[in-house]
Amino acid sequence: MPTVWILYTNKRMRRLSLLSIWIAFLVLTSEVGARQLSSIPGSFVDVGVGAKGAGMGFAGTATLQGAEAVNWNVAAVYPSNGLEAGFSYVDQLGLINYGHFSLALPLRTDRNVVALSVQYSGDDAPVEESIHISYAHRLSTLWMGIGLGYRKAIYGKNVLSSDDYVIFDGQEVAEGVVNQISGQASGYVVDAGIKLLLSSDLTFGVSAKNIRSPIHWNSYSGSRSGTISYVESVPMEISTGIHYKLSDHLQGAIDWVPTFGSDAQSRIGFGVSFNPVEAIALRTGRMIFQDGYKNEVTTFGFGVQTPKSFGIQLQANYAYVASPIAHTQQISLIVGL
Repeated sequence: MPTVWILYTNKRMRRLSLLSIWIAFLVLTSEVGARQLSSIPGSFVDVGVGAKGAGMGFAGTATLQGAEAVNWNVAAVYPSNGLEAGFSYVDQLGLINYGHFSLALPLRTDRNVVALSVQYSGDDAPVEESIHISYAHRLSTLWMGIGLGYRKAIYGKNVLSSDDYVIFDGQEVAEGVVNQISGQASGYVVDAGIKLLLSSDLTFGVSAKNIRSPIHWNSYSGSRSGTISYVESVPMEISTGIHYKLSDHLQGAIDWVPTFGSDAQSRIGFGVSFNPVEAIALRTGRMIFQDGYKNEVTTFGFGVQTPKSFGIQLQANYAYVASPIAHTQQISLIVGL
């Protein structure tokens, strides 16, 4: 057998072995996480911050790269050209605003990357903040990443305005103020992921979020004495994705998120991105929840960026998410040096 083929085969076997070990790890952790799924899926919700991924049907596990990939796959935070910063704003369902900042810093060319992200969302009922740091390392064509984050929430600080008295009478308002629950929550989260470059056109990714995510809650109310304290976890989520470059102008992606318990929904997201010219991208996608209801989400988006010949990378993306409940809009800006 030729020496070149032997070397190629050995590299391929090592790659498959690493992939097999990772899949086994995910299966074992999912069995533990499934037994500890939270009953509070409405808190610390991952809304898919990043307009590029949102515009492609939320199929970003294997698609995104650099600072914008922090919320999608911690193994994909390596930027294409040096230091990279990302800024995102999300108007979620016309009700909740999200602000997000991320920074990806290569420590060694094409080998090690550290990324930092900060997110703020909500209003006085509640406010949620999080800070997350991740590290990714490359072995040949395989990137592996791990992330550690801290979350904090303050809720129940909202007050009634004079306009509320038009809807409720005085007694109802008084009862609402007495029974209002306030409190704080905080905890940490552990994420992990891989991104495998199968070829120059085909990429495979796996992301495991909330592998560990204990949240400590302390709540109190004027209608009862003392403070109630308890610990619950945010549901774990594992997503797998494939990204394929069909040509220099057309790309496609698909993500699958299986269900591990009653507090989560299995879903499939898929999308395409078309570049009529280098500086412009048009995107669309679809996300289907496998729950038996007609609640599919359709996404649209576009992006503009500076040509590669420029010394600095500037990229702006917009996404519009049409759902049966309400519409969501996202704006993201990426700056690379």
